[in-house]
Amino acid sequence: MSASKVPVSIVGVSGFAGSELARLVAEHASLSLVGVVADRWKGSKLGEHVRVPASVAKLSVAPMSEAVNVARQGEVALLATPAEVSARLAPELLAHGVRVVDLSGAFRLEDPAAYPRWYGFDHPAPELLAEAHYGLPEVASASTRAGGARDARLVANPGCYATAAILALAPLVEAGAIDPGSMYVDGKSGVSGAGRKVEERLLFMEVDENLSAYRVGNHQHTPEIEQALSRAGRVRASVTFVPHLLPVRRGLLVTAFARLSGKVPHAEVEALFRRAYAPADLVEVRAPEDVTLAQVAYTPYARLGVRADAERGSVVVTSALDNLLKGAASQALQNLCAMIGAPPLSSH
Repeated sequence: MSASKVPVSIVGVSGFAGSELARLVAEHASLSLVGVVADRWKGSKLGEHVRVPASVAKLSVAPMSEAVNVARQGEVALLATPAEVSARLAPELLAHGVRVVDLSGAFRLEDPAAYPRWYGFDHPAPELLAEAHYGLPEVASASTRAGGARDARLVANPGCYATAAILALAPLVEAGAIDPGSMYVDGKSGVSGAGRKVEERLLFMEVDENLSAYRVGNHQHTPEIEQALSRAGRVRASVTFVPHLLPVRRGLLVTAFARLSGKVPHAEVEALFRRAYAPADLVEVRAPEDVTLAQVAYTPYARLGVRADAERGSVVVTSALDNLLKGAASQALQNLCAMIGAPPLSSH
């Protein structure tokens, strides 16, 4: 291993996001994948399941019972585990001096009282919630940590729907261009957003040629979106969010609606987005008609389109991304690289 490479471990490598992480880390010039953990694949070799370079294909997948010991081999651990598992693991890893990027919702919400309502458990480490950096790289104001990811011990990687919705609404909220109590988000995601699990509603015969809403009024990304936008605009943000299941493998598109406040002329609304997202960002601002799943699937980019309606005093923003990449793994890589001062994309 090159002395310049930072050793990284992945816990939960057998999930869709975990598998993407393995590929991204293994291919990155500044990182070295030193350990992988998952009960589903325990005892097998990583290369049997994920197309990775030969240098890591023979890594043995350890069981979850060995997660802490395996993760201690790295400087940073990527947790692609359920929220309740991450909430238990992260404090142990931090106590051993291992920095953590968590892809679950275990540390996204600052209020510990929100966890029983939205995640179904009492948080075992509430003292870490205020410390965690909410890692949406293109919207620094969504986090309370002035230092960002660079000096963070713990980064909470945003949810996929939350990433798309916050990118769509943050420039408007920050500028005071919309009524922060009038935001509505319609989300549609591919089946991989539900993770690698067996449920009747996810079976091919249920999903194919179908479209359905789910977790209406009860989706865990709702308070996450509201928290981030409240921070960004320094106002109390209220969001009505309804997700839908699409009969596609991957990709996510949200359409956000809000009422204009009149503080920003409707002709200048699109300019807010072009100023907010620089050309170097992984966020592209296009015409709304150019925002499609096909344009972002299998890429680390988000694509946004905005249209203000002066006659009705409203604004519509479309936002699309790959739920497994910008909505999970490649965004985690952005955060990891910011923590260690490395370029976010592979050198090849």
